[in-house]
Amino acid sequence: MNVYALAGTAAIALLLGGCSTELDGFGTSTAPAPAEISQITPAPSGSIVSAPVPAPSDVAGANTATGASAATASAAVTPKTTPETPVALAPPAPTAPGGVAYAEPGAARTQLAGAWNYGWDDGQKTCKITLSTDRGMNGFAANADVGCPNDIFMTKGWDVWGSEIVLQNHLGKVTARLKPAGDGEYDGVATGDGAKVTLTRS
Repeated sequence: MNVYALAGTAAIALLLGGCSTELDGFGTSTAPAPAEISQITPAPSGSIVSAPVPAPSDVAGANTATGASAATASAAVTPKTTPETPVALAPPAPTAPGGVAYAEPGAARTQLAGAWNYGWDDGQKTCKITLSTDRGMNGFAANADVGCPNDIFMTKGWDVWGSEIVLQNHLGKVTARLKPAGDGEYDGVATGDGAKVTLTRS
């Protein structure tokens, strides 16, 4: 009977010893405890020192460094070797919207400037048009009364092409072309519908 008890005790001890992976023998732990990791970053030690940034020097030749070693951003991009001197620029010649330089009025345009009667429907209908030597949106300024046909009412410019008087709208489109037909009279056509039109001095 003692043999059975001794064999049973030995079997149980063997089972307990074989199943234990972390315990050495009967209950004592030999594995080191895991280190505890801190989740909080420690604050930096020491003091923070601040100082104002020095102003860039305006002395000529002081900022000769370029690129990353330049004292200012503008010197890094465009280094200055000599002090800048302002240069007086002449204003460009005035140009019409089409890019053509405006002509001076001249004697012909000056004589044609003034009030005119614009006639259509064989002269049965008329309205007033004023031609000026002032510069307008297109060529020289013109102004048509509200009683003029739609295309002519939008007339904002005029000029002389050869011997013709040319009327233009606010976009520079030619609305009428007229040739001399006698003293103080011009005959021509409206470009929109090809109708015969006249200009006579008012």
